[in-house]
Amino acid sequence: MEDEIADPQMRNLEYTLYVIVILYLYKLVDTVMILISYGDFESHVIPATFIPIGILIVVLYVILLFLTVTSFSHRKTIVGAYNFNRINDEIDSWD
Repeated sequence: MEDEIADPQMRNLEYTLYVIVILYLYKLVDTVMILISYGDFESHVIPATFIPIGILIVVLYVILLFLTVTSFSHRKTIVGAYNFNRINDEIDSWD
């Protein structure tokens, strides 16, 4: 672990990714709901690639979520927890 404060840019990026994870979850649930409702539209012309592509999209969303959450744990392991009390101590107003 590094013995320094975390960069504000890295902290802001991670907090933005928390919001994006919520969007990933929403899109994952939305895609699963569309795939589940496939049987409701039997009278429509739906291409044969609908289910395989839908499953591929679901798998890619799961991988994306896994990698994002894994990056959070790697950051915490390597850098450590954010210490907000030390951020103001390291500011040198004369620079």
